[in-house]
Amino acid sequence: MPEGMKGSPLPGLHESPLSVSFRQAWQDWLAVWETLEKDDDSDGQLIFRTVEAADRITRGLWRRAFAGVGDSSGVQVKATVYAFVALLDETLLFTPWAGQAAWQEKPLEARLYGSRNAGERLPVAMKKVLDERAPASRDLANVYLQCLILGFHGRLRGGRGQAIHEKWRHALFTFAWQRDPSHADVAETLEAPARVTPLRLPVRRVLPDGVRLGLAILGGVLLLSAGGHLFWRDITQELEPVLHLASPARVEQGS
Repeated sequence: MPEGMKGSPLPGLHESPLSVSFRQAWQDWLAVWETLEKDDDSDGQLIFRTVEAADRITRGLWRRAFAGVGDSSGVQVKATVYAFVALLDETLLFTPWAGQAAWQEKPLEARLYGSRNAGERLPVAMKKVLDERAPASRDLANVYLQCLILGFHGRLRGGRGQAIHEKWRHALFTFAWQRDPSHADVAETLEAPARVTPLRLPVRRVLPDGVRLGLAILGGVLLLSAGGHLFWRDITQELEPVLHLASPARVEQGS
C-alpha cells in the first residue's frame, strides 16, 4: 500500500469486499478480452463467446461480493454488479471490435436486466452516494470511482458532463478515502483495476523541466563527442596506408 494510504480510517479500500470483487472481475474480463478483441468472427460465434464470458465473470463478481459482505449489504452488491455491467457495456459499445455492431443491438444490460438505461441510472446512483455520504457506503463509493476511472461516462460523456465527471472522481475519492487525493496515491489506487495481474509497479517520478533540459543537452554533447571520435577513427583508418609516407624517417630516406 502506498505511504499515503496508511493513515486512512478505513484500512485499505483495496482490501474491502466490494472494491476487491470489482477489481478482480475487471482483471478477469481483461484477461478474456485479450483474446476476444483479436477474434475476426470467422465462424460467426464471436458474440456468443463474448456474452458467455461477460455473463460468467458478472456472476462470479456477484458470488464473491455476496460472500464478502453477506445479505446485510445486498443492495450494495447489486449496485456493484450493475456498475460492472454498465462499465463493460460502455467499453464494448465504444471500442472497435468485430462484434461491436451486434453488441449495440443488445448489450449485456439488456440481456441481464431487460433495460438499456445504465447511462442514466448509474450517474444517479453515484450522485446519491455523494449526497448521502453514509459511512457504510465508502466501499461502494470506491467501486464507483474505479468505474469512472476505467472509462464509464454514460450521460456525462462530452461537454459539460466531462466537467461533472472529473468533479465526481475527486469527490468520490475524497469520500471513500477520507482525504483529498494526491497525484502519487491516486495513480496507485486507480491503476490496479486496469492491470491484468496485480503487480506492484515502481512509481515513475518526473524530473523538473530544468533538469530534463540539462540532461538532454549533456546527452547531445556526449553523442556528438562519440560521433566525432568514431568519425576521426574512420578517417585515420582510411589514411593509414599513406600517412607513413609523411613520417620523418620516410622523408629522410627520400632525401
